[in-house]
Amino acid sequence: MTASHPLQVGLLLLVIGTGWCAHSIAGEDAPKPHGSLFRALAGDTLQREHNIALLGMAHVSLSAANHNISRTQLPQGRARGIQPQSGVLQDTGLNLQHVGLMLCKGAGCPPGHVFKPNRNVLSRVTPLPGPRGDEVIVDWTISALYGEDAVFWATKGFDDFSWQADKPHRLAITQWYLDIFLPIFDGVSLLVGSWHSPLSAEIGYPFIPPNWFSSRTYIFAAAPTKHVGALAQAKLPLDPAYGLLSFSFGVASDWGSIDFGSGGGGPQFIFGLRWRSPDMQTWLDFEAVYGNGEDDFGDVRVVDGIARPRGGGSQYLALSSTNEYLDRFAAFWTLNHKATDRIDITAEAAYGYQEGGDLAPLPFAVTRDSEFYGANAGFRYRIAPRWHAGARFEWFRDEHAVNVLWGGVGATGGDVYATTLNVTYEPIPYLAIRPELKFDAYDGGGHLFAADTSGLAQHDEQLLGVINFEFRF
Repeated sequence: MTASHPLQVGLLLLVIGTGWCAHSIAGEDAPKPHGSLFRALAGDTLQREHNIALLGMAHVSLSAANHNISRTQLPQGRARGIQPQSGVLQDTGLNLQHVGLMLCKGAGCPPGHVFKPNRNVLSRVTPLPGPRGDEVIVDWTISALYGEDAVFWATKGFDDFSWQADKPHRLAITQWYLDIFLPIFDGVSLLVGSWHSPLSAEIGYPFIPPNWFSSRTYIFAAAPTKHVGALAQAKLPLDPAYGLLSFSFGVASDWGSIDFGSGGGGPQFIFGLRWRSPDMQTWLDFEAVYGNGEDDFGDVRVVDGIARPRGGGSQYLALSSTNEYLDRFAAFWTLNHKATDRIDITAEAAYGYQEGGDLAPLPFAVTRDSEFYGANAGFRYRIAPRWHAGARFEWFRDEHAVNVLWGGVGATGGDVYATTLNVTYEPIPYLAIRPELKFDAYDGGGHLFAADTSGLAQHDEQLLGVINFEFRF
């Protein structure tokens, strides 16, 4: 950020100030950091009597990569060089990733942050032990982001605000939905509206999916982030000695779009199974999405010769001259396990398929049937009450570079390997500091990292350093 962005600077100062202010007002024994500023300013009546909360979060990152274009070479004074596959980070230097607000009621709020669940199924997340309950419960969420991350969480056809068409920092109304619990069968939850995807390991709470790391995985970059539609999750009968089990099924719009079939069309179908051990220490998930992958590609803007997403839509450009149905399927397997009081483990595998079309208006258009798949494993160790150390290892293959983040910088397909190390320090409940080091290596055609002013990548490896500051208010 530079002085030419006073709004971003002001928001950053506001977030820093309010985070510490909330700490001083609420004290060390505050129940939870999210929502503390609202409680301090307006009291806790809404939260105590109506289960309604206003939660805030902000992410600010200082990043540097080993391959960069000098700021003096680019008209906007911004250095480039971070391949977006390293997460949502796009530029080196100081970046306002996002300032986010969430207005929510009950289970529409992030689990564990504000309210204890009063149901035995949490939408998109998990079945829970305990009785079903006999009441219909209607909760809801409205959330918004402002910053660089917004382009990855926008909904095409909804967040297309003309005033920010070419701005690096954008506004997106990321979620708006009803979360309804129905006391039928063994317990059923129903999401209706716009919601972060339940697919892959990084489930969409509270503003962007929770993550031990500042950067995101290659599987995350290959998966949908948003849906508009309805998703039902039912707790299934199972002997408690064998754990907990739920099944989910949903019908949604095109990936990251409000449009139900912008091309030859039809909706996307989402389904999943979630198993939890009797002690809730081990979670196994399988989720998949199937539908038409024709003409749901996101809009792209070109800044300094480099293609950047405008927000919303899918990562895959597949077009048919006759609007023919082009199959797209993606499946995700996830394991989360709390090994000890100090050690947490996560692992994920994914497989995707995109049928090719017969039109190629851009070089990275998908014109042949293509697969993409990979796996990753992450570990987190609690060093001390306020300190954690983490490590993550990844392999991912996009055989024909069908993802725009690959094909858009000139890669033609291959394998990528990544290792990420970090430390998380939480000096107060309202602040988390995450220094991180990430190394990526690409083995394939073309190049994947460090796009220059031509828009084409120039290197097959990338070393990225990030210090991320997460503020909760």
